[in-house]
Amino acid sequence: MEGRYRADIDGLRAIAVCIVVLFHLRVGGFGGGFAGVDIFFVISGYLITGHILRDIEFGTFSFAGFYARRARRILPALIVTIMLTVAAGWLWLPPDELRQLAKEATHGLLSIANVQYWREANQYFAPSADRLGLLHLWSLSAEEQFYLVTPLILVLLSRTRHVFTGIALAGLASFVAAIIWLPRDPEAVFFLTPFRAFEFVLGALTIVLERRVTAWQAARTAAAWIGYAGLFSSLLVIERFQHDAGLGALPPSLATAVIIAANRPLRLFANRAVLAIGRSSYSLYLVHWPVIYFASFIFGERAGGTAGLAGQLLVMAALTAAMFFLIEQPIRRARSAQWKQATAFATVLGLCIVVTHGTFKADGVAWRLPAEQRARLELQRFGMSPCIRSGDYCEFGAPAGSRTLELLGDSYVQQYVAVLDDQLKAHGIRGKTSTVGGCPMLVGVAPRPPRVAECVALRERELARVQASAADLVVIGQAWHLYLTGDGEPDERRAADIRDGLNALLRLLDRPGRRFLIIGGQVRPVTCSFDHMRMQPGPLWHAPPPQCTALESIKARADAREIDRLLDSALTGMRNAVLLRPTDVYCDQDCPVVRDDGVWLFLDPGHFTVAGAKWMGQRAAPVISQFLSEQSKP
Repeated sequence: MEGRYRADIDGLRAIAVCIVVLFHLRVGGFGGGFAGVDIFFVISGYLITGHILRDIEFGTFSFAGFYARRARRILPALIVTIMLTVAAGWLWLPPDELRQLAKEATHGLLSIANVQYWREANQYFAPSADRLGLLHLWSLSAEEQFYLVTPLILVLLSRTRHVFTGIALAGLASFVAAIIWLPRDPEAVFFLTPFRAFEFVLGALTIVLERRVTAWQAARTAAAWIGYAGLFSSLLVIERFQHDAGLGALPPSLATAVIIAANRPLRLFANRAVLAIGRSSYSLYLVHWPVIYFASFIFGERAGGTAGLAGQLLVMAALTAAMFFLIEQPIRRARSAQWKQATAFATVLGLCIVVTHGTFKADGVAWRLPAEQRARLELQRFGMSPCIRSGDYCEFGAPAGSRTLELLGDSYVQQYVAVLDDQLKAHGIRGKTSTVGGCPMLVGVAPRPPRVAECVALRERELARVQASAADLVVIGQAWHLYLTGDGEPDERRAADIRDGLNALLRLLDRPGRRFLIIGGQVRPVTCSFDHMRMQPGPLWHAPPPQCTALESIKARADAREIDRLLDSALTGMRNAVLLRPTDVYCDQDCPVVRDDGVWLFLDPGHFTVAGAKWMGQRAAPVISQFLSEQSKP
């Protein structure tokens, strides 16, 4: 590896960051832009491995010196970006969103953002990418984890004669693991460093390839053109397929390795404008996603128009220039004792983590909002929110009630916390439910991938809990439609599974004095576009989400008819079980989605907000009151 400036690498950085930015801006033709991260990983593997091996060869390598250089390169701009993003969140974001952003910020400062996003990816109510203000930091965390372990590995390998053989074996193990693990947990393969290590290794092995290619000067230009052709071709191909971070990451990674090995800057990809972007690519990468995140939140659909996209690019350019010239470059060039640098970085990081974690623990600092907005905020939370949470469970109704009601099912029954809460308090009944959604509680009904093992364990735990509970009242509900339909139309097998599964569940839980309320097919305004983030009020103005017209009751009842018929048939012969049909109770001529005062009654197509749950509670009051009454016992 040559020690001089590499214009071709800055050109690659410019390509990588530009396609990432345009992909995140949803510009047509850049659907494969996520591969820009693969390019960055290969470049990092090449540069970091080369620098370490060269220092080891000359006897000048030190762990302290390496980590000090990496800290000066990465931490200043990263810290500033994170804290400015959190500051903007204090000004604009609703409490729930600021809480989420603060959690992301803490993980970003600790260089474990990728682990957070992996762990939360399969949660039932996991935020969408548009609601994650620091999502792009996952790749930086993966790089920092690579920097953490690579020096030690290379130092150990350098004591043998097989440095690059060891590197190649590590890369092969990573690639094979990614391919094997992909069907089990694709999010792990995408986010976690061990499954991405082969991309860094390809960069490291480029050092060997470079030595061979440069031996034939005439081949370097041809190799460079072949590499660029392969890179842009792979971006077009990848756009047509889901990125799996295994085979999908291989074409752009290999093409990048060929370009680096050629070591031949081409004027088209190494002119002054391109190199300027490449040199400031780190700053641009850091600021681009928060700009997109806040533009989308504040201005809504207008952010995606031509003027909105142009405005975002201008803001990104200004912030990039400020970050590059005022933060990144001055601190990177600063020279002081390493212990002073370490102390300064540790102190600043510690203080920033105190702020971000404190904001998270304060639940997004709701006092930033006036009382009227806080009340509106509570009405537009998920219908489960009135309960008092403790670990995997929560309680509602009358805490000291002499009787107990159990909610059993996924989030489609958990939203009935706010439906039942007032009536339970009036009847002196304590309610209890799990806080984990997305899993079927029906006996014999298979959970859906990828949470099969988790859902089976949860079902066993929940059924054992309710079976042993002293509760004389059990409310059961599910997202029935998910199990009634597969990739095609409903079929008899799935219908039989639901009917038999519910019947078996009732027999399992039945005992003298216990009664059941089954929640039927939910009202589902699937034609509405829901933006939970923008539904909520924030301290400063942001555009509200588009209003949604009420759902026609005829359509709602038609959608739930098959489900309600199946559930009704499962209750045949059971005198202690009653079916509540939400579409019959909630809807009149239509099924409202938004109140006249603008308060949303649905969080998404199927889940009530607290306001929607209370509306349902008022409409279903006679049925619920009869179910809760002592006199209604069979």
